[in-house]
Amino acid sequence: MKRFVLIMLVTLIGMTLVSCHDNHSDASPELEELYDALDEEIERSHDYDLAKEKRIVDLKRELVVAEDEQRRTLLLEKIAEEFEAYNADSTLYYLDRNLDRKSVRADRMETFKLQIRKADVFAHAGLFSDALEILRSIPRDSLDNGLAEEYYSTYCATYQYLSEYTNEHSIAGQYEKLRALYTDSLNMVTDPKSFNRHVYVVTAMGREGHENEAIDILTNELEKYESGTREYSILASTLAYLHNISGHTEEHKRYLVLSAVSDVKGAVKENMSFRAMATVMYYEGDVERANRYLKKSIADANFYSAYMRNAQSSKMLPVIDDAYTSRQNAMTSRLKNMVLTSGILSVGLILTLLIMLKQFRSLGKANEKIRKANAELTDMSGQLKDANSELKEKNDELSELSEKLRHVNEELARQNVELHDYNKVKEQYAGLFMEFCSSAISTLQHYQQSLRVAATKGGDKKALLNKLESSDAADQLLKNFYARFDEAILNIYPDFIERFNDLLRPEERVEPKAGELLNTELRLFALIRLGIDDSAKIANFLRCSLSTVYTYRSKTRKRALDPATFEASVKNIHTR
Repeated sequence: MKRFVLIMLVTLIGMTLVSCHDNHSDASPELEELYDALDEEIERSHDYDLAKEKRIVDLKRELVVAEDEQRRTLLLEKIAEEFEAYNADSTLYYLDRNLDRKSVRADRMETFKLQIRKADVFAHAGLFSDALEILRSIPRDSLDNGLAEEYYSTYCATYQYLSEYTNEHSIAGQYEKLRALYTDSLNMVTDPKSFNRHVYVVTAMGREGHENEAIDILTNELEKYESGTREYSILASTLAYLHNISGHTEEHKRYLVLSAVSDVKGAVKENMSFRAMATVMYYEGDVERANRYLKKSIADANFYSAYMRNAQSSKMLPVIDDAYTSRQNAMTSRLKNMVLTSGILSVGLILTLLIMLKQFRSLGKANEKIRKANAELTDMSGQLKDANSELKEKNDELSELSEKLRHVNEELARQNVELHDYNKVKEQYAGLFMEFCSSAISTLQHYQQSLRVAATKGGDKKALLNKLESSDAADQLLKNFYARFDEAILNIYPDFIERFNDLLRPEERVEPKAGELLNTELRLFALIRLGIDDSAKIANFLRCSLSTVYTYRSKTRKRALDPATFEASVKNIHTR
């Protein structure tokens, strides 16, 4: 009977676990945080859209009252820029309004610039023939290098989109050749620091087998822009593409999310990041997110009037929609089966309980007879039992007191060790603080004296200004501070470098250069050991960007013997 009840309970629990199982991606904790951050930004996307609409309304009001022709031309350009990645039809409308102005028509270069921008909008909207028609009507020989760069980059974008749009047909190869041809032309007229050169020429270098070099260049370039700008979104998307062709799966996903977050913050409706994210989520098994991202991609494309993006997203829609519907149907079916099984098991349990109740009554009568038979024996052994009980209670009390004393001693020993470590750290920090403050005061006094001498030597203002604008004193203070920080860390944890390297693969050991106690990477993880694991605080302490801190942490984690527990192990480093 007990076995029957146990089998029913195990079956019920199994059905519950199966019904509650859901497919989610096996993403790393860092990626999961980025996915959650993206979902939070999507929740705020309406606020970003309202902010953009407000900027546009303010510019339109200013345009209505503007009387100066040059000012009106500039306002029309600004309105078109606000609409550029937001709504294609409105962008074209304001570009045409500027093109219709007499002052603009009289300036050939200004006319060519607006026509090139118009062709670029047509290309993003998927109206490729219109884009190419405009570009072919512009005489290349009449353009200076600045306009030639925009001219060739628009050609590159148009043929790139055509290649993406026809990627299932043989003609896509022809468009790829034309894109490569115009990329070469673009390379001849662009400055090495040009944004268009990074987007097209450096990406082409990655396609030709130099992926790592291209990734390094674009990673450094990305740090120049803030999330929410169009440049940041494009560079992050390009880095995702390069990491994808290099086989760096985690980095591919990370940069896709960064691009998508930037698109939401910038109210960018002409985007490919959400379609790409939907595909990633679908193949990772997170159908819920895949469905949500794909619908946002389609909604953005419809708002922008991006026919190409809409067509690309529509190809994935039936696949993801069918998977989402199948998942919902499967969950409904499992729920029905669970309800039915629960009902059957409930009836079985009720019958079992009735049978057991009857057996308990029979067992009660038998026990009553045994109880009466044992009553006399119980009375006879009562005194002995009472004596033994008292002795047992005393022994139990003594054991309990002994156990409490042992725990107290262990806790005191542990607290003494922690107090010793704490006092040691406190003394080191106090010494570091006092020494650094003393050094900083001396340095400032010396710097003040040098300024006083420079000010009294004939009034050489240029020399005095140069000295005031110099950052040598601050750099020296920072250098001294890092030196004292390194000394303090190695005084507190003398074998920190050795213990840190024990967590890495042998070939990935980190050794400071000659003359250094710690390098930037070791300082970063020394801060984590001290309990400062917030990337923003670490970036502020090391005077570097947040992206650089993420890169250090990500790359070092990959070099660890156990990437999953690496940072937790760093936090547990103690002196041997």
